[in-house]
Amino acid sequence: MMKKIIVSSFTILFTFVMIIPVSVFATDYQYADGVTFGQFQDDLAKAEKELNANNQSINNNKNQINADNATIKKLKSEIEEMGVETNKLQQQIAESNLSIAERKKQTQDVISYYQMSQGENIYLEYVFGGDSITDLVYRLSIVEQITEYNEKIMKELESLIQANEARKVELANKEKEYENKITSLNAEIGKLTNSVSKLGELSPGLEQEVKTKRDLVDFYKNQGCKNRSDVIGKDCAVSSSNGQFSRPIKTGYITSFIGYRWGSLHRGLDMGSSLGRNTPLYSVGYGRITSIWRDGNGANNVNIEYRGRDGKYYTAIYAHLSRYGKIYKNMEVTPNTIIGYMGDTGFVTGVHLHLELWPCRLYVDKECKTWNNYVNFVSKQYKSGFKGAESVINFPGKTYQTWYTK
Repeated sequence: MMKKIIVSSFTILFTFVMIIPVSVFATDYQYADGVTFGQFQDDLAKAEKELNANNQSINNNKNQINADNATIKKLKSEIEEMGVETNKLQQQIAESNLSIAERKKQTQDVISYYQMSQGENIYLEYVFGGDSITDLVYRLSIVEQITEYNEKIMKELESLIQANEARKVELANKEKEYENKITSLNAEIGKLTNSVSKLGELSPGLEQEVKTKRDLVDFYKNQGCKNRSDVIGKDCAVSSSNGQFSRPIKTGYITSFIGYRWGSLHRGLDMGSSLGRNTPLYSVGYGRITSIWRDGNGANNVNIEYRGRDGKYYTAIYAHLSRYGKIYKNMEVTPNTIIGYMGDTGFVTGVHLHLELWPCRLYVDKECKTWNNYVNFVSKQYKSGFKGAESVINFPGKTYQTWYTK
């Protein structure tokens, strides 16, 4: 791994401490022996259902936001109408009070005119000044009629004032109720808008997941898989590229091969690129990410599980990434999926990719159940003639010999 050759016990231990994970998250999903085409179809259907549900939630929330805004607009319009009505009521109350005052004054003037004033019996003179009893009664009734009429009008005006005051209170309460509704609706709109934003953030990931799963289904269709019960690698996709791994970078070169050095086995291929940290690292095939982790020296790593055309399961370890791509645990990947970018995180001396690819499911299969078991398994495989990634991917046979295609 692009290490300086320093003969010391520290250097001898380097390979052992380089990629032992401090925190490894075991996958919740493993390809079972005899995985069928139907399982990939079901995975696609599930992903599509989740995407549709997410999109439906976004549409429902947007529709509710529009409905709430329409309600708010209507409530504000009604509040304005109530304000106009309240102003009219206030004007009517003022006019009624003025009319009552005028009626009171009129009544007082009439009574004052006909009643005794300053010791003079004007009222009696008026009443008894009639030429006849009929005239007397007539004059007496005039006073009573005017008084009764004014009192009637004043009562009607007072009733109108009371009704208007009650209506003002009703409108004020209703206006307050509507304002509370508007406040509540605005709060709901805020929550819905936040929900739409969060759901919108999920959409790209869900869309990518659907695309990846659809690519897998289409891929296996092209490899002869038709029935749900077709077993991948047995009934279909037997001798296709299903089990042929591709290079992880488009343009690059080998800097160090797999083999023993400094007293231990260097389990992976080291490769570099002229793009350095901007070099995209692709999946070497169709598989599933089982863990994304950082080792004790701070190296960013990704583990991916594959099924080869030989029916065996493989684990690929991408080490020393500068940063990750848009990936997540349990994500299904294709040769077009960017896992991350070449880097020099961890205990290294230069930017490169360390790629391990061995026929064993790390932390799942018995022979690779632990990290030590995995290391021992790789050692036995190498001694038996299997050279990991070198045996299943077409790489140049010399270091620093550049290739220009995956």
